[in-house]
Amino acid sequence: MKWTLKKGKKPDIFQYTQRKLTVTYTWLIILFLVLFSIIVSLFFIFMTYQEQSNSLRSTMYATEEGRVVVPNLVNSRSDNLYFFYVLDKRGQVLAQSDAIPQLSERNREEIREWQPDQDKFRLRWQPEQQERFGDFIIRTDTRLLFIGAHPIMTTSGPATIYAAKDVTFYWDILRNLLIVFVIILIIFIIAAIKLSSSMSQKAMIPIQLTFKQQQQFLADASHELRTPLSIMNTSLDVIDLENGDTLTPYSKEVVTDMKEEIGRMSRMVQHLLMLARSDAGSVEFEMSAFDIAPKLRQWVLAFDSVAQKKEIALRTMLPETLTVKGDPERLKQLVYILLDNAIKYTPEKGKVDVGLDPNPKQWRIIVRDSGIGIAEADQPRIFDRFYRVEKHRSREEGSAGLGLAIAKQIVIAHRGSVVLESSPGKGSTFSIEFPV
Repeated sequence: MKWTLKKGKKPDIFQYTQRKLTVTYTWLIILFLVLFSIIVSLFFIFMTYQEQSNSLRSTMYATEEGRVVVPNLVNSRSDNLYFFYVLDKRGQVLAQSDAIPQLSERNREEIREWQPDQDKFRLRWQPEQQERFGDFIIRTDTRLLFIGAHPIMTTSGPATIYAAKDVTFYWDILRNLLIVFVIILIIFIIAAIKLSSSMSQKAMIPIQLTFKQQQQFLADASHELRTPLSIMNTSLDVIDLENGDTLTPYSKEVVTDMKEEIGRMSRMVQHLLMLARSDAGSVEFEMSAFDIAPKLRQWVLAFDSVAQKKEIALRTMLPETLTVKGDPERLKQLVYILLDNAIKYTPEKGKVDVGLDPNPKQWRIIVRDSGIGIAEADQPRIFDRFYRVEKHRSREEGSAGLGLAIAKQIVIAHRGSVVLESSPGKGSTFSIEFPV
């Protein structure tokens, strides 16, 4: 399994949260406006459909002494009725009336094949037309027709009444309504962004205050604990020097255990202090160009005795020289953290390899071990503070789960990235990539 901690600047959790809140608030407002616009538009369409269909039904159902009443539409635009036809099954005209008689044949051609067995309605766009009839030119604008069909039975057999109304006016209203909604939506989006940003800023104030107080407490507590821990460690050294010969084996073991615990606590306090300072942005990195190859040899050599205790083969694969830019002390701390973890979680007679990979575009520190490995589910979280894969074993090894969190901050400060390849029982490989 390969997992990558991407390079980049250290993310500001408050800015990220504020942006997320702003986007969430904005989308909620936009969603409300869009739903409102859709509901109003659908309500308008529904009411218009009901009104026009009822109007057409009244026209198609109108009878007088058992006969269909054919309205006179010539030179009349009463109620916007556009045409009225009674056609038999073969499409022959039994009765008709047109607002524009010259277009009668074209209108009938478009509805001749439509012969529903019950009342039906449909919309049809009639494009702009221009036709010459003798000395006259008939021009019609693009219009939207609402057409109804009503089957009837006549003395000569079944027939269908077709009636159409010009509903272009309603379409224009709906279109203008949608344009107004879009304009209002754009205005409200701008207002929503500003309002959401203001709301999210106010929502973040108490969280930021609490976080800063927590950071300050952590930094102060860590700083205050360093002095008593140092005094305790020094006192134990004095006891060991002055009374070492007179102490019983049990007392010596107690003193040794106390010194180990104080050392563990001192490292934890130091890590907590660095993380607190890193969160506050007060950690200083002294970037300079230096040859990392000889320094890395020295850093690895410092773990040689620890590795020998577990009969671990500690090997290096380094070039003669490699000039890089970075903070030597922080990079040393990074290497120490990776080596410490590699040796801790590698069983006896295992292997730990340390390498440098020079590259024109980037250089890499590689730490590979033959240890217990890391499960795929745990890999994305190992850089989180206080996270430990095997909690019981980590406590036995003296780990507080802060080392890789420190390493992450160092890598981010150097604009680097981490590639982790690991499988349970097959070891782990940490590849730390830095830009040249």
